[in-house]
Parts: sequence; structure tokens; C-alpha cells
Amino acid sequence: MSMDRLFEPVRIGPLTLRNRLVMTAMSTCFAGPRGEVNDRIAEYYAARAAGGTALITVEEAYIHPMLPHVKNALGAYGGHLVGGLAHLARRIHDGGALASLQLGLYFRQQLNGFPSYTVSADSPFREPGCKELNHEEIRYLTVLFADAAERTRAAGFDVVEIHACHGCLLSEFLSPYWNKRKDEYGGDRAGRFRFPLEILAEIRSRLGSEYPVIYRISGSEFVPEGFSAEDAVALSIALENAGVTAINVSGGLGHKNHIAIPPSDVQRGLLLPIAKSIREKVKVPVIVGNSMTPQIAAEAVEAGQADLIGLGRPLIADPEWPRKVAEGRIHELRQCIRCNQGCFGALRDPRRPFISCMYNPVAGREFESPITEAPVKKRVVVVGAGPAGCEAARVARLRGHEVIVLEKQDRVGGQFNLAALPPKKGDFGKLVEFYAGELPRLGVDVRLGTAATTELLKSLKADVYVLATGSTSSRPPIPGADLPHVFMVPEVLWGQAAIDPGPVVVVGGGASGLETADLIAGKGIEVTVIEVLDTAGRDIIGGIGVRESLMSRLSANGVTVLTGHRVVAIREDAVIASDRPLIGGGREVAIPARSVVLALGMRPVDDLSARQAECGGTWHVVGDSRNPGNAFNAIHQAFELAVGI
Repeated sequence: MSMDRLFEPVRIGPLTLRNRLVMTAMSTCFAGPRGEVNDRIAEYYAARAAGGTALITVEEAYIHPMLPHVKNALGAYGGHLVGGLAHLARRIHDGGALASLQLGLYFRQQLNGFPSYTVSADSPFREPGCKELNHEEIRYLTVLFADAAERTRAAGFDVVEIHACHGCLLSEFLSPYWNKRKDEYGGDRAGRFRFPLEILAEIRSRLGSEYPVIYRISGSEFVPEGFSAEDAVALSIALENAGVTAINVSGGLGHKNHIAIPPSDVQRGLLLPIAKSIREKVKVPVIVGNSMTPQIAAEAVEAGQADLIGLGRPLIADPEWPRKVAEGRIHELRQCIRCNQGCFGALRDPRRPFISCMYNPVAGREFESPITEAPVKKRVVVVGAGPAGCEAARVARLRGHEVIVLEKQDRVGGQFNLAALPPKKGDFGKLVEFYAGELPRLGVDVRLGTAATTELLKSLKADVYVLATGSTSSRPPIPGADLPHVFMVPEVLWGQAAIDPGPVVVVGGGASGLETADLIAGKGIEVTVIEVLDTAGRDIIGGIGVRESLMSRLSANGVTVLTGHRVVAIREDAVIASDRPLIGGGREVAIPARSVVLALGMRPVDDLSARQAECGGTWHVVGDSRNPGNAFNAIHQAFELAVGI
């Protein structure tokens, strides 16, 4: 399909955008400790502007000094921040894009102990001591929004966007799920819409009728008694009548579902029918995103479902998304696989200081310009074309080295080919597609079906050898683990195991075990998962939709998850598990099983390091062959290695 419609100029109020592509706001945790702009955040957005996006919406900025919504959030709460914000706007303009700043307010996600406030005292999930906002406080917050909007314009931003979805304070007022007030700020739509409309009126009274103001709203919260698609249409009409410049349609409710930042099991383009229904009722432009592919985006514009396409995670993965699509280089895209590990996961994982991307380690490090030309060009041989090997080869080649990749299988991707096989994970195949196309394009000599023998390694006479030989399934010393009805996870995912239609026991409740159970249970087979820890899926970041969606599917398919138990024996017809997980003993239970799947981790594959003395050169071990883990860590470790070669 032609992508031409995506690159037509579009008007938003007095502004002309160079195309229909808008970067939507997504928190990064890049700012300074009090919300200051720094080089990390400025160059991150500058790179997305330079990549061809028409309007860059900078992440939500907090409007009260005590109410950041994430660690190292961007601030717009005081005049001392305007200079930094002005630098950020200039860097976006330098890339040829227009600049927008989102303003928002959360009370349920504050980080520093400030007392909680909510729309109404009997809202669901109300914490003890949470206070209902009174009229004076609502007016005070209205002024805070308008003050921050004035700072936004003073800093040189072309647009201000108000965040009114995803469970933020304004969405609490808008939603009957949250809003149980009995006064003029509750009840019917006129009451629930009052606070957001008062904010818009205050901003208009300060900034005039021409300065562009966008509202980001929920097309639907997708929860019973929540903000509905019909509410979204009514709110959009009310906002247009009050002078809004454009409507940005999102959706979902973070703690109830994960449609706002959907994982790979959520249908792409889910919000398009709602956006179309809004567009049919208003004349202002309608923006909609939800991690679209170029094809879906072009079809949405052609079908009249949206005026502009919002891109969030796709631009984290590839800042040059617009340019590559415009130039017909879709095959070169590093497409978002919706794993949520590098981006959304950083907001939920306290060990991570800020966001990144599973296979774009430069995200958030643009200010460092980490990939530079090597002063001395070398011959680099990479053994293994899994994610770590591919990333090491890519970066080494970008630095100017001669790179040869040896892969004994007939395709690149390694274990990640398996990762795309469980239900709802087809998007993961896009990572393999990227490396399969990118390495040859860069001039990497990829030799598939080639074993790394000592003779071959010696003959290549490399300066640097990178061993990225990955890992393999570990068969534990459990009595009966070698019986013929006992299989390893890869055998099941590749379809090599003859899984009996009778009951199946999966031993190990980490990600691979749960995903394999999901695959088997989807065929109508009874499945029990046994996990030694107190909770299954502990190796999956919570709160980003992936674990929650997976556990929901397992429950819907009747999968039993038995935690806190250790498997002590496997018999021909049952698995024996103990409730004393340290060494066994205690009460034992026999779980019927006609097939057993072992998902008890991986062990590194490294049978080449001993050949270093024979082959010469400098040797490095990277990824799972060094320490089995996840693809994010393997790729980022390989990146760090390669920028130093």
C-alpha cells in the first residue's frame, strides 16, 4: 500500500505540520532530579525530530513541585525550568519538527509521600487517608495547569497538550468508574467534564484563542462502568466547542488493563473505530496511535479513521521511522515488538534508572553518540547469530570493522526464534527480521550453516573473536527426568514433542514455562504448572501488561499453577511434588501427567574459549553464553562490548 497519505502536510490550528506523524508522550525518566532538562532528554527528542516526525510531544511534565508521577520526571512547575525547556524546544526545532509539551497531574502515583487526593472519597482503589478534592483545591489545580501552559509557550513550544486519560487526575473526574461526586463536578457528563473544561477555559483566557491546545483523552477505558466510547465522542464535542485545537485519542486504564501501552497480545489499531466515531462528530484534527505499523497507519488515514498518526514506542525503537517509511525503506525499520521491557518496564522496575529499548540500546544515550568510527580497523569474527551476536556484529560493522558471523543454523535469531512461537508473541519475529536484513545491508559477512571449527577460526586470523553461542535447556537431576514422555521447552515449541492429549505438567513457572503452558492449554489440554517460588512469572516485569495478560489467559484456559512446591520425582503417570521446596520432604502430592515439560532454566554454551591459545586474537564471551538471562540484557551487553572494539 502507498504511504503517500502519511506524508501530506496537515494543519493544526495556525500550524502546518510537514506530515501526519506525531510523537506521543511517554515518560522516560531522563530529566534531572527536580525535573530539569539535561542533555540526555534534549538529544533524545532531537533525534526523533531529525528522523522526520512532524510534531514531537514531549513527555508529561508535572505541574506541582511535590507531585512527579515517575522518577526523574520532567517538570514545568516553576519559572526556573523555562530556560531548560526552551533549550529542549530549540533542539526539536533544529530537527525540523514542531514541539509540544504535555502537562499532567497524578495523585495516585506520587513518589515522595505527599498526601493523596482523589476525585471522590468513595472512588475505587482509594488509599486510606486519601482526601476528596474540594472546590478551592480544584480551582488551585486549574491555575497550576494554566501557569504551566504559560511557561510552555514562554519556552517556545508550539503546542501544549493536556493529559486527561490513563487514570490521571483529570481522567478520574471524567470517568464514572472513579467519579462518585454528588456536586457539580460529578454525576452526568456535564458534571464529570466540568474540571477539564475549566482548565481549557483558563488556558484560553491566558493564551488567547489561537495558541494550539491538544487534549489527550481516552477513547474508552475498556472497563465496566468506565469512561466509554460514547463519553469520548461527547467530550470531544464539548472540547471543540470550548476551543480545543485537536483531540489525541488513547485508551485503557493502567491498573485494570494495558491498552494504553499494549503488549503484543493486544490487537493493533484497537482504537481506530473509536477515533473514527470522534472524527465524524468534530472538525478539529484527531490523532490516534497505539503502536501502529506503517501499513495500519496508512490504511487508517485512507479510511478516514484519523487525521494524524501517533507514534510512541515505534519511535523509541527507531527514531528514523518516518524517514525510512517515506523513502520506501520499511524493510530497514527496527519495529517495536511490544515487549514493553525496555520502555514501560523501566517505569516499573526500580533497578532501571530510565527507559531504553530491547534492541535499540542508543535510546536515551543519543547525547553520548556512542557509536563512533574505530581508530583502528580490525577483523572481528562473531560466533553465533542470536540477538547478542547480531547486535555485536551490527555495532562493530558500524564502527568500520570487517565483521564475519558464523552461525551453525540456517537462519539468524538463535533462541529468539523460539520466543516468537508462543501465543500472542508473533511480533517478536520482527526483531529477527531486522537483524536478518540489517547485517547483510551493512556489509556483514553472515555465514549460515557454518560450524565454528578450530580450523576455520584459525584460518580467519581475526583480531577479535566474539563468542555469542547462547545457551541450551538444562535437564535437571530429577529422578525420571529422562523418561520418554519428558520433554524440554524447545522440543514443544518447535513441534518436535509428541504431547499426549492427557494431562500435562510443566515443571518451572518462569516465563518459558508459563508461555509453553499457554501454548499447550490453548489446544484444550489440561495443564498444571509447578513452580518452586511463591509466585509464578517472577522473571517477567509486573505492571507492564505482559505477565498480567499471560496469567489471565492461563486462568481462562483452566491452567492450575502450584507454587511453593519442588518436583522430587517424575513417574510414568505422575509428577511428585513436595511442599518443602528447599530439599524436599514434607507433604508430597502426585499430579497426574501423561506428558511432562521441563522449563528449569538454561545453561551457557561455551565450548570454544579453550581454543583461544590456538587461534590467537582477543576473545570475548557475550550474551547467554556468558550468563543466561533475557534478550534485553544480552543485546545491551553485546552493544557495550562492540562500541569498545
